[in-house]
Amino acid sequence: MDYLVLLSSIALGAVTVFWLRLNDPRHVKVLNAFTGAYLLTLVMMHLLPDLYEPEPGLVLKPLVIGGFILFGFFLQIAMDSFSMGIEHGHAHEIHGRMAFGILAGLCIHAFIEAMALGQSPEHQTAHDLAAHHFLLVSVVVHNYPISIALLGMLLQSGMKKSSALACLGLFAIMAPIGMFTSTHTGLAVYSRYLMAIVIGIFMHISTMILFESEDRHRFPIVKMIAVIVGLLLGIASVIFES
Repeated sequence: MDYLVLLSSIALGAVTVFWLRLNDPRHVKVLNAFTGAYLLTLVMMHLLPDLYEPEPGLVLKPLVIGGFILFGFFLQIAMDSFSMGIEHGHAHEIHGRMAFGILAGLCIHAFIEAMALGQSPEHQTAHDLAAHHFLLVSVVVHNYPISIALLGMLLQSGMKKSSALACLGLFAIMAPIGMFTSTHTGLAVYSRYLMAIVIGIFMHISTMILFESEDRHRFPIVKMIAVIVGLLLGIASVIFES
């Protein structure tokens, strides 16, 4: 079921572009403001505190956790050089060029994020299940605007619809592949380390979205409303899940 949930946000992104016609950069910016606030709220109110919570039989020093979070933060900066920042709403005009670097960067990004979703039955705890749930929600919400920006950018470049959908499909399967790989290779045992890396990635993306200023350093009222809605929905998600 989790694999289908991961694919659902990408499919919804395609529906948004082809049927709702909401791939205009202005709409994507507002959607990104919402997802940035929502992601940051889930990270600060659940994922990060739970990561530092002691677990029987497992001792992770705060210094180690912080190191992996920093690694994830700067890893995302490195991936931005390939993806050109589509993760935080920066679609670019490519005018007929095949965006191999952009697609590769996004695929690596999706694969790494989903590796933290891998589950190890013999080491699974209530803590792990809760963290898994919130991380799954975070990845799905985060990938939705990415899929819109990616598909819209490819179509505007003059790429055929079938080719653009094939590229989107490649991006879509990377998260399920990442989760499957982690679950079936034993990497899920290191889920807390992987979670720390993903938290660092989310912190970079969400803060980039929220702190990017518009012209004259003004924060548009529509974007502010989207941020407030994302913040409130994130708080509600944590409260009602707890």
